[in-house]
Amino acid sequence: MQQNPQSVPAQMFQTVDANEQKYMDFLCQLCAYEARAYDKQVLNRMADYITEFARVEGFSVSRTKMTSCGDFLTIDLNSGKEKGCVFLAHMDTVHEKGVFGENPVTRLEDRIIAPGAIDCKSGIAIALLTMKALQQHGYTKHLRLLLTSDEEVSNVLGGQEEMDYFRQSCAGFPCAINCETSEKDEVVVSRKGIIKCRIDITGVGGHSGIHYFACKNPIAEAAHKILALESQSQPGGITFSCNMIQGGSLPNIIPGSCSVTVDIRVPRHADMSAAEAALRQVANTSFIPGTSAAVTILSRRPPMEKTPETMALFDALLSVCRRYGLGSLTPVESGGGSDSCYTQAAGIPSICGMGGCGGFCHTNAEYVLTKSIPLRSKILSAFLAE
Repeated sequence: MQQNPQSVPAQMFQTVDANEQKYMDFLCQLCAYEARAYDKQVLNRMADYITEFARVEGFSVSRTKMTSCGDFLTIDLNSGKEKGCVFLAHMDTVHEKGVFGENPVTRLEDRIIAPGAIDCKSGIAIALLTMKALQQHGYTKHLRLLLTSDEEVSNVLGGQEEMDYFRQSCAGFPCAINCETSEKDEVVVSRKGIIKCRIDITGVGGHSGIHYFACKNPIAEAAHKILALESQSQPGGITFSCNMIQGGSLPNIIPGSCSVTVDIRVPRHADMSAAEAALRQVANTSFIPGTSAAVTILSRRPPMEKTPETMALFDALLSVCRRYGLGSLTPVESGGGSDSCYTQAAGIPSICGMGGCGGFCHTNAEYVLTKSIPLRSKILSAFLAE
């Protein structure tokens, strides 16, 4: 392709602009599918819609049947060619059906308010629009988009089946870009790992008036454990967040058991074992004699640590922004987890948060700024073209 290198991004930007309305319509239709990770049937209908759209756009699509969650999609451009980049995004959201009202999608002049608008359906649109722009202008390397369906529950439904999918689907790619949510001009260069666990506490129940001193209140024991765990949280380090407690049935009855669910965030791989050891130390300590506790690990997601390779990707993206007048980017370190941890763990330099910009993620006011969708697509298409 004998063209001025500076003219290629300009032509791709024109393609992005020409296709913007189509991809906004596509995004709105995606947002109309209200599906959490457990809503397998709705997720599969969404996968049907994405498959049809992607094939019309000229991409090849393969489907991975999943046992406990919605099927995964692998969308390819130039399969069999030299590997260029693998994109990541997910189809599930945290929202129950109906939270956004009878019509879940509100389309305004500057934003779309809808379930998953920013997390992470706009990321799907951005990745596909980028692939479309590159396809139209002679890009010859292999691009791949991986779409999973249980990211919001830390991939517990896919389990080992999902880990194998990531490892096999990403093998050989030189970099991975996750089109996850971001705010303003941010790009995520590291994410904390997550350990979700439950502490089941056993005590001695009875009537709170008659048997008070003979009882061993597991809820009181849980209060001691919660304070002991949360007091160990450090800014920039490991945090212990005790966000759910279940126990008790009547105000005048001391229960025999209760449970506390703990969300632990860790910045480094080395912190995973230290965090779990601290958890078990508190769980094994009986602050009220006569109580006991057991720990169940519900899920683990490793951290995505900041590396020189990650920062090299960021620097290249920032350089493209400056060269073509596409604004600026700010590197941030996030306490949230994402699927980028799996690509990085597979040895693939990864960057995250290159999806749509907006706000109020995980609330019923979640929105994406429409102007961020073509902008992010232009940044990514110029980056890959170079």
